[in-house]
Amino acid sequence: MIPIVMARHIHEGLVDYLETTYPMANMPFRGSIRRLAEAHDGLTLDPFVSVKLPFRVGDRADFPFSDCLHPAYDPYIHQLEAFKRIGNGESTLVATGTGSGKTECFLYPILQYCYKQRRLGNTGIRAILVYPMNALAADQAKRIAKLIHDSPELRNNVTAGMYVGKSTTDKHATSTSMSEQAIITDHNALLRNPPDILLTNYKMLDYLLIRPQDSKLWDGNEPETLKYFVVDELHTFDGAQGTDLACLIRRLSDRLQTPCKDICFIGTSATMGSGPEDAKHLCDFASAVFNTPFTPESIITENRLDAAEFFDGGEPIHLIPSGEQALRLRALELNDDDPHAYLTEACRAILGQELPEPDAAPSRVRLATWLKRSDLCANSSSHCTMSHTCSTMICAWSSDANSKHSAACNQMSRSRCSTRSSH
Repeated sequence: MIPIVMARHIHEGLVDYLETTYPMANMPFRGSIRRLAEAHDGLTLDPFVSVKLPFRVGDRADFPFSDCLHPAYDPYIHQLEAFKRIGNGESTLVATGTGSGKTECFLYPILQYCYKQRRLGNTGIRAILVYPMNALAADQAKRIAKLIHDSPELRNNVTAGMYVGKSTTDKHATSTSMSEQAIITDHNALLRNPPDILLTNYKMLDYLLIRPQDSKLWDGNEPETLKYFVVDELHTFDGAQGTDLACLIRRLSDRLQTPCKDICFIGTSATMGSGPEDAKHLCDFASAVFNTPFTPESIITENRLDAAEFFDGGEPIHLIPSGEQALRLRALELNDDDPHAYLTEACRAILGQELPEPDAAPSRVRLATWLKRSDLCANSSSHCTMSHTCSTMICAWSSDANSKHSAACNQMSRSRCSTRSSH
């Protein structure tokens, strides 16, 4: 799916709906809805364009868990900050964007802690991961299973289990042991041998604390056993759910005789604010839910390259598609059967380059290199409309360029041709 093309399809669908629902019978008003839709900003605004800049990358030599984990990539700067805090047992809020590796921020320190405890011969549940939905827990379970399996030190040593409301009688839906693809999900197996890491949801955790048949799960826990308590997508626990979660944490602390001050609490979310005022509200909220103090230093925020750093390199590409190219792109939008034709034409119009085989890996690498040199891409590094981006470029190039390129710019804006289309 090409987002800018999808924007055009939604726009056309809205126009068709309005014309069908509100037909204009009088001759002077016939076609007025379509004329309004074709006028710039008449019915819908231009799509907003934003090119997310990459996260700053740290040095792999600073990775602190190499005794049991061997990642194939260099950690981000914000991940290293989270590793340091969480590895030291300091309660933390990870408020970084989608795709920033939030799971690794808490999972790596937890796995290393469990590994060390296993070497000391200690048993019991050392980490509880609470998810708002079972689907999220199941998705993370696969990642955890592979991560443990791929580490010779963790495999057949550290265990993880997911306890949710699935029937223990369905043998095809449960797993009684760790594998490359799955963690332990069989309820009876979990009760017999409680895992080091327990994935669940807050309602099921409530049942696990009160149902007599589930009490075996906690038999191996001493007051100092539970070290980590993670809440994924913390922003979803507002209102009554937040109150329920706060009460649940206090009951868990009382049940295990583990003071909240001795537990490292971790909350993650891609939609929590990061400004000074947001930080105060976040800390107040987290402190109330987790029953432990949070300060602005507890919040890990993303650290991205700025536009000047990322786009610094190579001869800039100063190019705006002509009106003819914009019309050709608009026509290609309608052909859903051949997206390659659209991408090839977009690359030719926006970057002035030929892109054979858009799906091939070498072509994608070459495309990324060209996009880093594109003024259009650089000017889209903050949220703005397509027409605003084009106007900024025109003004920056020359004072008399406006009259020369204005028609092409307007046509390009209406046809939703942008750097995002090339992606």
